[in-house]
Amino acid sequence: MPGKRFAKYRLLFFLLLSLNVIASSLVITPATNYLYAVLDVEPEFKKADAIILLGNGIYTGKIHTENNYQRMLHAYRLYKKGFADKIIVCGGADFKEIPSLAEVMKDFLVEIGISKKCIITENNSLNTYENIKYAKPILQQLDIKNSLLVTSSYHMYRSLSICKKLGVNVYPAPVPCYEKNLQHATHRARFILEILREYGSIIYFKLRGWI
Repeated sequence: MPGKRFAKYRLLFFLLLSLNVIASSLVITPATNYLYAVLDVEPEFKKADAIILLGNGIYTGKIHTENNYQRMLHAYRLYKKGFADKIIVCGGADFKEIPSLAEVMKDFLVEIGISKKCIITENNSLNTYENIKYAKPILQQLDIKNSLLVTSSYHMYRSLSICKKLGVNVYPAPVPCYEKNLQHATHRARFILEILREYGSIIYFKLRGWI
């Protein structure tokens, strides 16, 4: 019995050691950057009928996730530079008691200087596939032929694949990726988690037939 228990502890030790080695190699080597490079999509900044802004998440009705701020500010800059005169903001609510992600993002965009009348919200989607699926009827209703697609750089490959699947004409306008140049271990760890999560999401979406 003690021998079996020792064998289990030894197996657990080697498992944890292996995970630690893998994690450390991702932090201190360029491996994560190579994984990111596969997802990297060349931007196409062209004048379009609208900007499609994909939401990432909020902590409260006033505080957004870091990725969400990056996406909103990127869309704001493109709008101010005259690339499009409308922004379609995508994102529903996880719970009925709270406003949709799109509405919270709209409030922020209005606060920083975009007119309410230039922002259209898509309030029903709960994932990236639904973002595009539910935005498509809005595009058709407004006779929007082409759009700039704004999301995080590592999220663009999957988002663009969904647009192609659903026949939505977009130009990729990803948020510039600064994370790949960070050296601090804590910051790198967050970047690694985002990349690994994105690979997992791509596999899941392929299995669902969404891309």
